[in-house]
Amino acid sequence: TGLYKFRDSAGNGLRADAPGQPRVAHFTMILLNEAFEREGIVNELIKPDGWVMDGTKAAEVNGLSDAILNEKGVPIIKPITKYAKAIDEGRVIVAFNAAFDCKAGRAELRHCGMDDRFEQTPTICVMKASTEVCKIERMRPGGGFKQPKLSEACEFFGIKNEGAHTAGGDTRAAFAIFRKLR
Repeated sequence: TGLYKFRDSAGNGLRADAPGQPRVAHFTMILLNEAFEREGIVNELIKPDGWVMDGTKAAEVNGLSDAILNEKGVPIIKPITKYAKAIDEGRVIVAFNAAFDCKAGRAELRHCGMDDRFEQTPTICVMKASTEVCKIERMRPGGGFKQPKLSEACEFFGIKNEGAHTAGGDTRAAFAIFRKLR
């Protein structure tokens, strides 16, 4: 439903599950085996429970609304339990901007009264891994390369992101970038 705030108005740090922080509205996870072949997919819209989608900037970008989520969504416990199981099985979370996605996962695990699995969640961030490959110059002094946007990485690797700015489209794009990097 949006971007995380790191501090409140008094300057105190905010947890990902603090009141007013974003919530997961669409959850997609592609499960792969050790040969990087697709084993399954979890792709669920989430029914709002104590939060709203309408009126957020994210709703404008991803096209989701309270009406759509209430009609087609499932309780977050369904996909977040599968996410927890994947971590418990020792699977690696691969994502474009893995820090953001894992923060959202930790927050939803906490909202469901579950351990956030922070310490045992191995990750690969394809955004960070793409930085030195895409070599997009920083525009500010200091030089070096900036972390690419998903659209920039897709363009570099020749990947068409069908469904950009949706959980499913962006997950498929991150998977395609991961395969190119591998």
